[in-house]
Amino acid sequence: MNDPSLDKSKYSPLNAKIMKSEAKLLLGLGIGIALGAAVGYIMGTDKKEEWLEQANEFADKIKANVKSAVYKGKSEVEDLKEDIDDIAEIAKKELAKQ
Repeated sequence: MNDPSLDKSKYSPLNAKIMKSEAKLLLGLGIGIALGAAVGYIMGTDKKEEWLEQANEFADKIKANVKSAVYKGKSEVEDLKEDIDDIAEIAKKELAKQ
């Protein structure tokens, strides 16, 4: 009944954590290899200039969208600050009446 294959000490939380870490590492390596192979293939083709131009255009669009979102977010925060200041003034006036 003392079967070593059923030894629960092998499946401790530490061992599970190590196994998860190793799985993440292997997944990361696999993704890196796949991306490296894809980039290598693209750079070896005749259309690499076209692809690089498209990638740069896409990056520029993303950058413009991020800048727009940041500007809009800042504007919304300023509007919210103004609203809070207005509410605080109204509350002060109401408290002063009492």
